[in-house]
Amino acid sequence: MPTEQEAPISHLQRRKIEGRVLIPFIEACRERLGDEVTRDLVVTTIRRLAAEDGERWAKTFGPQVAGLRKVVEDVWASGGSQEISVTAETADRLEFNVTRCRYAEFYQELGLADLGALIHCSRDHAMIAGFNDDLELERTQTLMSGAPHCDFRFRRKS
Repeated sequence: MPTEQEAPISHLQRRKIEGRVLIPFIEACRERLGDEVTRDLVVTTIRRLAAEDGERWAKTFGPQVAGLRKVVEDVWASGGSQEISVTAETADRLEFNVTRCRYAEFYQELGLADLGALIHCSRDHAMIAGFNDDLELERTQTLMSGAPHCDFRFRRKS
């Protein structure tokens, strides 16, 4: 019996689908469990999933900075999901700004930027730990929080 082929979807489409399922679930958990417990559960789960994504992407693209750039371009920013401006790149670091983020726009349009930060932005530090524990991320601002851009600064740990 032939198996049904999965139609590929973009990373943005995947996150929108996840968001539409997670948002009502998170709201129900908040009502029943309170904000603090719900936030802890969501962050713990999202970070675990992000680390798993990082491991998978390292296997697919390679665990070095060049592979990380492929993740940024071929996964995160695919199909116009993000507009990025690379400010520095060497074998030991990748620095870029996200000047447009359709992930953030999705949550902001719903009036749920706080959940967007929790569901989407909180993934990045855990992802890099799964991708390559010798790399670290510094980010001081996000579009989701109302900043003019997200500042991603990945570098090899000292």
